[in-house]
Amino acid sequence: MPLLEEMPPSVDATLREERNGSGDTPLEVAVKADIGTDGNLGERWVVVDRDRVRVLTPNGVSAHVDLAVPLEDIQSARTENLVGGGALLVGKGTDIVELVRFTGPLAGRMSGVARTIEALAKSEEPPPLEIEENDRNCRTCGRRLPDGTQVCRACLDKRAVFTRLFSYAAPYKWRAVLLVLLMFAGTAATLAPGKIVQQLTDRVLAPETASAVGPRLSLLGLLVAAFIGTQLLNVGITIARGRLSAWLSAKITYRIRTQLYERLQWLGLSYYDKRQTGALMTRVTQDVNELNNFLVDGLQILVVNGLTIIGIATILMLHNARLTLLVLLPVPLVIFITRRVWRFLRRRMHRMWHLRSALAAGLSSALNGVRVVKAFAQEDREIDRFNRRATDLYKVGLSVEQWWATLFPVLNFLMTAGSFIVWYVGGRQVVSGIITLGTLQMFLFFLGQLYGPLQGMTRIADWLSRALTSAERVFEVLDTEPDVKDADESVAMPHINGEIKFENVSFGYDKSRRILENLDLHIQPGEMIGLVGHSGAGKTTIINLISRFYDPVEGAILVDGVDMRKIKVNDLRRQMGVVLQEPFLFPGTIAQNIAYAKPEAAPEEIMRAAKAANAHDFIMRFPDGYDTEVGERGVRLSGGERQRLSIARAILHDPRILILDEATASVDTETEKAIQEAIGRLIAGRTTFAIAHRLSTLRNADRLLVIEKGKLAELGTHDELMANPQGVFRRLVEMQTEINKMRVY
Repeated sequence: MPLLEEMPPSVDATLREERNGSGDTPLEVAVKADIGTDGNLGERWVVVDRDRVRVLTPNGVSAHVDLAVPLEDIQSARTENLVGGGALLVGKGTDIVELVRFTGPLAGRMSGVARTIEALAKSEEPPPLEIEENDRNCRTCGRRLPDGTQVCRACLDKRAVFTRLFSYAAPYKWRAVLLVLLMFAGTAATLAPGKIVQQLTDRVLAPETASAVGPRLSLLGLLVAAFIGTQLLNVGITIARGRLSAWLSAKITYRIRTQLYERLQWLGLSYYDKRQTGALMTRVTQDVNELNNFLVDGLQILVVNGLTIIGIATILMLHNARLTLLVLLPVPLVIFITRRVWRFLRRRMHRMWHLRSALAAGLSSALNGVRVVKAFAQEDREIDRFNRRATDLYKVGLSVEQWWATLFPVLNFLMTAGSFIVWYVGGRQVVSGIITLGTLQMFLFFLGQLYGPLQGMTRIADWLSRALTSAERVFEVLDTEPDVKDADESVAMPHINGEIKFENVSFGYDKSRRILENLDLHIQPGEMIGLVGHSGAGKTTIINLISRFYDPVEGAILVDGVDMRKIKVNDLRRQMGVVLQEPFLFPGTIAQNIAYAKPEAAPEEIMRAAKAANAHDFIMRFPDGYDTEVGERGVRLSGGERQRLSIARAILHDPRILILDEATASVDTETEKAIQEAIGRLIAGRTTFAIAHRLSTLRNADRLLVIEKGKLAELGTHDELMANPQGVFRRLVEMQTEINKMRVY
């Protein structure tokens, strides 16, 4: 599929003139690069047809043709990584010609352009181009979108975020309705004492007309009892509201946290390749906690205080509109200041959350690698690194809190100015007989109740900012689609024979650089394939693709004749066993780790798997045997012991496809021999892929797959490859033999 962007009129016109009537020849590529000829940001265009490659620079009403290279002169095309970007290069005879330079976001697209140019130069059909980079910028504002999400924070609908947050309460809607009713009832109970104060003053303490003492004392008792009753009612409502709110918020945050963790589990490895563990941990823990705090406290403050302010303003307006307006005079100024400060502080809040995630990520990295830190005496360096991050967080956090500390006294003074107005203006009205003393007392009572909610409403900006930031970060993960998932019409394959076929498979972790290129391979069921090659040649990448940790960029991998992408992921993974180069053990017992892939396994099955992996003897040397705790990441075991438990885990899993990534790298020679015998029994009837740096361990493989620079260099048995004196495999064996001799001496 051609990759054609809309060219500016100047480029289009110049191109048509330069092609000199060949406009009927369809264009294969027309893409914009974003670095000019002077090395600064600028617009240049790469245009490719089946005749030549052209590079044009817009220049006002026309465009300048910088380069025009005939396809017949091109032998190769590629991209080269540079600092902050890259360059598109073509091989012309013995020369390398640089076409354009570009920034990092265009690397994947330019890599596709290079493959198209190379295919056309070889008179081949160009591969389909990926155009997903077109969707990497926000369609509204044009900003670059964060990796792994289509959500633009700058254009995010804040109201929609909170609507989505509240939608989690839908399963508990009747409890939510009850909570709202309790808020209304609590507000009414809070406002009732104001009227009681008015009646107490005007009818008991300072009546306008003299009356008998007895009735006044009886009324005093009734009003005081009513006062106590409303207070007790308010206490009961507050307790019920608090308990119900805690229950609802706990349910909602539980759903969000579990959905978030579930999404993190289903996301592919490519998502984790670009992110730090500590930063993701803050999404599940701290960000969800912030949402919980908002739902428990912030939301109630917002609703209850809002109802209280509306209720007080309504009552006061009904009694004396002029005095009420004077009392509320400072409120617009308070709201204006709060809104301006909130906008100012929100940017700092985002910065503070980013620094907090970076601090957590650095802390997680340092603690996980504490042995390396101590082995190289880098404690001071890690302390300095942590202190720098902590200092940055301290400065931003201090700035935010100092602004709030400055804002609150100012707002408090502005709001308390209303009390001075009530005393002066209201006092004059009492003296003049316009209002009663009880009405003045009621105004003062409600004024005292008004200041608290108003101050709380100013602080709600902080709550909203924290909650909005946390919600954005949580929903960003929830909205990320797994790159490896079941297809819409996925095929169930409860039993796999183990036939695997690579058809023109190309793959790269970074779209600007391919690790594998056009790999074709056919493995029969039950065949053992040894993967050989230099470090970085692509051996582990092949293993990752077979495990479907990633999907090919081009081509397809077939399992029993079915495209792997169409097979249910669970069906595929349940029939695969993996022994990684760096064995990972979970905190728990030895038995639990062996039975990780088969938790229902009986103790006898676990023991048989351990014996097959030559692990039973060292396990029984522990006082607790199979109930021995392995510690964090298996720290209580040696590297060889961890590896043997990993092999036992794969044996118990009983897979149809077995992957051994340096399975014997961490064991001594004697143990390696025993494990090789166990593996020999294990691989019978199973398709097996094995990587080993000690090439002698692959002697019994049915075929050896030799990878060099991402391509298939050689394929054959051990003896066949050794018979080729100029072969890559023989050269590797001879090199390893020389190294072993040097170690002996």
